[in-house]
Parts: sequence; structure tokens; C-alpha cells
Amino acid sequence: MEGRDPARARRDPASLQAEIERTQARLVSSMDAIADRTNPRNAARRGLRQLRDAGGHLVEEARTLVTGGAVRLDSEVVEPPEGSVRLKHDDEVVSTYSARRSLPPEAVAVGVGVGVVVAVGLVVLWRRRRRR
Repeated sequence: MEGRDPARARRDPASLQAEIERTQARLVSSMDAIADRTNPRNAARRGLRQLRDAGGHLVEEARTLVTGGAVRLDSEVVEPPEGSVRLKHDDEVVSTYSARRSLPPEAVAVGVGVGVVVAVGLVVLWRRRRRR
């Protein structure tokens, strides 16, 4: 026998057709995932969700700073012990906190004043644009 390459051996047409269909299904699935990921509406939703999360953390940090509570400094995912079973999204997160002193009342008053001025300015700008 002449050293035939097993990769070039004739294959059953039914198995070849099944392999082609599986490859097409994977390709379609990948293309759908790419289309979903690059859809502007979905990208905007992800961006808004990230912005809300960041804003929520910022508000929580500011509230904690004003009231004098603990502020989270760092968070990290800890690997489970070897041999343990871990499910998806079942990570253990360890956070480091630091106690903060409360701000002086003068600083809080200045911060609130600046916030009110910014809010009023935004409302005025919004109304001007709406009238045009």
C-alpha cells in the first residue's frame, strides 16, 4: 500500500454533511453574537448600565464620606481552594475598607451649594434649548 494520508481518506457523505451543518450553525451563532455586541442600541444600554453602576458607587462613596462611615478602598476576586467546585459567577470577592472621619459642616455646605448651582444651571440650559 502507498502511504495514504488518513486525513484525505474518503469519508461518508452523511457524516460530511453533518459536519458542514454543525460548522454553519457555529458560524451563524458567532455572527449573531457579533451583531448583538456591535448593535448601537445594545452598546448604549451597556454603557448606560456601566454609568449607572459607576454613579451608584460614586454616590455611595460620597454619602459614606459625608457621614463618616467606611469607604471601600479595593476589591479583588479570591481563587477558591484547589479541588473545589465553582459555578459560573460564584466568585468570592474580598474588599478592603477604611474608616473616614466625617467632613466639617462648612465643607458639606459648600458642596451642597455647588451642587445646587450646577443643577440650576443645567435646568436653565435645558429650558433654553427646549424653547428653540
